[in-house]
Amino acid sequence: MIKHNRMQVTKLALALSIALATLPAMAQNTTSAIGGRISAADGKPASGATVSIVHAESGSVSNVVTDGEGRYVARGLRSGGPYTIIVTKDGITEKREGVFIQLAETASVDATLGAPMQSVTIAGSVARSDKFSKSSMGAGTNIGSAEIATQASIQRNLQDYARADPRVAQTDKERGEISVAGQNSRYNSLTIDGVAVNDTFGLESNGSPTAKQPISIEAIQTVQVNVANYDVTQKGYTGGNINAVTKSGTNTVKGSLYYVFRNDKMSGDRFNNANDSYYAPPSSKDTTAGFTLGGPLIQDKLFIFANYEKLESSRSAPAFGPLGSSLTNVGISPSLISAAQGIAKNQYGIDAGTTDVPSGAKLNVEDALVKVDWNINDDHRAMFRYAKTSQSEPQFAGISATGLSLNSQWYAQDKTIETFVAQLTSDWSPNFSTEFKLSQRDYDSVPTLNSRLPAISLSMTGRNPDGTPATVPTTNRSLGFGTDSSRHRNILATKTDDVYLGANWGLGDHEVKFGTDYSNNTIFNAFQQNIYGNYSFNCQNSSAAWTYSFGAITCASATPAQVEQAILENFAKGRPNSYQVQVAAPGVNLNDAVANFSLKNYGAFVQDTWTISPRLTVSAGVRLDAARISDRPLRNNAVAAPKIEGNVATGLREKGGYGMDNTNTFDGQNLIQPRFGINYNFDTARKMQIRGGAGLFQGNAAAVWLSNPFSNPGVATTTVGCGTGNFAACGGASIFNANPDQQKTSFGGSAAMPAANVDILAQGLRQPSVWKANIAFDMELPWYGLVFGAEYLHVKSKDAIFYQNLNLGAATRQGSDGRSLYYTSQGYNAACWSATGNSITSGPACAGFRTKALSNESFANVLLAQKTDQGGSGMATLSLSRPMTSGLGWSMAYTYTDSKEVSPLTSSTSNSNFTGRSIFNPNEEVNANSSYLVKNRVNAIVNFQKSFFGAYKTRFGMFYEGRSGKPYSWTVNNDLNGDGSGGNDLMYIPSAPGSGQVVFQGDTATSHTNEDKFWGVVNSNSVLKNAAGGVVGRNTDFSPWSNSFDMRIAQELPGLFAKNKAVFSLDFFNFGNLLNKKWGRINEVGFQGAGAQARSFVDYVGLDANGKYIYKVRDNVESLDVRQTKGESQWAIQATVKYEF
Repeated sequence: MIKHNRMQVTKLALALSIALATLPAMAQNTTSAIGGRISAADGKPASGATVSIVHAESGSVSNVVTDGEGRYVARGLRSGGPYTIIVTKDGITEKREGVFIQLAETASVDATLGAPMQSVTIAGSVARSDKFSKSSMGAGTNIGSAEIATQASIQRNLQDYARADPRVAQTDKERGEISVAGQNSRYNSLTIDGVAVNDTFGLESNGSPTAKQPISIEAIQTVQVNVANYDVTQKGYTGGNINAVTKSGTNTVKGSLYYVFRNDKMSGDRFNNANDSYYAPPSSKDTTAGFTLGGPLIQDKLFIFANYEKLESSRSAPAFGPLGSSLTNVGISPSLISAAQGIAKNQYGIDAGTTDVPSGAKLNVEDALVKVDWNINDDHRAMFRYAKTSQSEPQFAGISATGLSLNSQWYAQDKTIETFVAQLTSDWSPNFSTEFKLSQRDYDSVPTLNSRLPAISLSMTGRNPDGTPATVPTTNRSLGFGTDSSRHRNILATKTDDVYLGANWGLGDHEVKFGTDYSNNTIFNAFQQNIYGNYSFNCQNSSAAWTYSFGAITCASATPAQVEQAILENFAKGRPNSYQVQVAAPGVNLNDAVANFSLKNYGAFVQDTWTISPRLTVSAGVRLDAARISDRPLRNNAVAAPKIEGNVATGLREKGGYGMDNTNTFDGQNLIQPRFGINYNFDTARKMQIRGGAGLFQGNAAAVWLSNPFSNPGVATTTVGCGTGNFAACGGASIFNANPDQQKTSFGGSAAMPAANVDILAQGLRQPSVWKANIAFDMELPWYGLVFGAEYLHVKSKDAIFYQNLNLGAATRQGSDGRSLYYTSQGYNAACWSATGNSITSGPACAGFRTKALSNESFANVLLAQKTDQGGSGMATLSLSRPMTSGLGWSMAYTYTDSKEVSPLTSSTSNSNFTGRSIFNPNEEVNANSSYLVKNRVNAIVNFQKSFFGAYKTRFGMFYEGRSGKPYSWTVNNDLNGDGSGGNDLMYIPSAPGSGQVVFQGDTATSHTNEDKFWGVVNSNSVLKNAAGGVVGRNTDFSPWSNSFDMRIAQELPGLFAKNKAVFSLDFFNFGNLLNKKWGRINEVGFQGAGAQARSFVDYVGLDANGKYIYKVRDNVESLDVRQTKGESQWAIQATVKYEF
């Protein structure tokens, strides 16, 4: 009961809410705030009142004084609670308890003094919707510790919780890829305690540099998803930011021990699409064990929190083995493996290895974290946090349904990420505070190799060995050993240093935020393939150059045993059919091809938040980012030379260069980013508001794209060899050398050094940036505290990236549909195409067959990262939610998205980014549906808790997602336009059957079997049918709708001692599939290197005399894949046992 000798506070008119206002932080938010207005009984401002904000669990105190308008704000507070608010004036004191705030929240606590007493218990976000606050302007979501404890997460990562935001979609559950507002997953950022822990280099699509999230989910206190946050401290992303804060120690010693278990018996059967059958998932076992511990080092003063966790997983063990093994058989005999091992050992003195998987070959990940919080005094608070994640993941390179490898080719990918952060928050006066932060992030990824040898492959074609079961497919197959060719030199190290200094200055109705930040990202990336040599041995027909001890052989008609014998003899004699080695170019060394540079960013910002009235708040600010790179790629003078055009009529190829400077970087670029936000609360009985804003945001291009010009300047390395590419045939020469340091590097004639690839950043190319704007309407409904919301978000690209190949040469002719074609004349000759759609490059008529006919012979691919301002998205969201009340809370939302892009940028390499989109013309700057588009999405969340057994709670959490499938394109299966990339040319559809606009291979004047087959497919698909008379648009078709339910059931149980408890929980992934095997499947068009998501049923096989395309119609349309590599289309259960004390 409140004592009468204290000041009485009425109704406290507490507008408590979760807002997306940001406070000074490293770039992303790490603290929260409480503010408001204190009024006298007559309604006038109560100036000079002291407001004390006390964090009950740590004893930390923030004291502020109301200004002349009665306003106050306490910043730099821990997220969570509970907080106690004490208002004192004229010797009378009133206390309010139980205030909870979430990350980046500015919770409004207003009070009127001197009115009749009324006790108010503040329950923070538990009692009211999280939408209503005068500082809520942008788009985003907060996820508190209660939601983290209730919602399921099989992967135990932040991405599983971020999908609660209607604008965030897991576009690829196998890879853990998420897209925000239909944008590239590499444009997101993941920050913990304000430090970036995502894959800043850009190799991983899931945004994480390690197999699991660095820093355990057990150490996370709260999560914020920023989609459009107009605070000027926000930087480094154009998609979305997932921002989390770790737990802290308190005055009470608390901790937990936990164990998480999952194996293949807790997962549903896989589906075989080919024969409509089911089969058991591969053997697997995942265990996670760890602990948390927090408490005081000095009561009310110094606190510590620690966490350790270890994950072990056998999930990565191979599922394929040789004939007769217990694994899925590949058509390779044990006798071939044994013979190859013997030759390697007895003739070359090397250990080729075995197919045996060691029992300890598991994914191992260890997380460790220590955090110290220091209440220096009431005005100054410090935090120090160190975390380290170490990973070792076995990689079984070369093992698939079409190949095996021995363990000399295997390796462990070892990764380490260490982060350190120090933060000082200071209140210098009631109206002025600062925050200073330093952080460092070190990341290393280095393979531990099982051998140091050349890469060696024994390649087989034709029939499987005698006695092979009929279930084993007959395919081209290979046996590999030696060092994996992509690991000859593959070292990645990054180091990121950040500094932040920000200040908040209260000036009456205005709160001014200003400051500066600095980051320095130093990158070392050595990726050099084949520097130890790469040899392939196969069966070669008998000739003068290829003789065998067992007599003559014709490989195509020989028995499998004879083919194996020929391959083994070629290996024993050291005569490969192909060989290549990458060497340093004259005058330089291999280190000159290492990307070793630093990218610095200098930031400055200022922002004014103006509370025009109690109902209207406006925020306006500006941010400046300045990029500096002092390093440059090696200059390629040949590329900088002027171009000499080729001649289509004579077939003369281009010469000279491209007039391009390959040393361009982002150095010297500055971007001013204005931002604006507004919130208006209506004067109504129930909460109602309009909020919105607009602003420019600069992100970070994947650093690997910036590193490519350093690694591929075209003058650092070259490849020499024989029997591959444009090299001369090896001719039966004995050239194999098992010593990686003594590889053959000189060949005569046409096998001399070939043209090199060159990567260039276009002049004026900038870091990605987008304009974002949103407008939203939120209102409380008269029933059960329900809240309705409607929001529109618009994203428009200002600076985006796509890739062009400058070395295509001029087009040699135009197709009947208007596209440019690049073949030599032989590529248009139907006689130079086989009945299976493959090109024929030998014989008098076809010997000159070549793609990119007029390209410059002095270069291979010259790839330009080009700028564009096309692309963007629009998202409309309708939502209905009930805040957690009486143990039940739920929300549901529908989002419609329209998202466009020029290029999906799915890869780390320039060439793959060039070929990885479906095109009409290869270098076109054309908008189309984004590859990350989820056009329609419904998501629903239920959180429930109740104590059925004494004080022990039962928790239930459910997440539902129903969504449109991924977009895909219809393309020609092979290379229609002759640009050297197959599978990415959009399909032309004639206007009608019998139009004669396309010739169908195999048809005659009286037989139209193939044309009928073609139109049978077209007429069964609305996208193809609607494209008749033109070219099918990129990404205009969609995979089927999918549904999934994830659930968590958790039960608290009595502990061994007082105030202890145990918690047993089960996470159900894709629960619907457990009820019905057909539910919850994800059926999608598979990703392919060229064309990205593409589907086909025709091959190009030349032009007729009138220039019309000739199509070979395949018997079957490429089917949809069931996504199940990691069981994403099946149910799974994960069990967790936790003991809390």
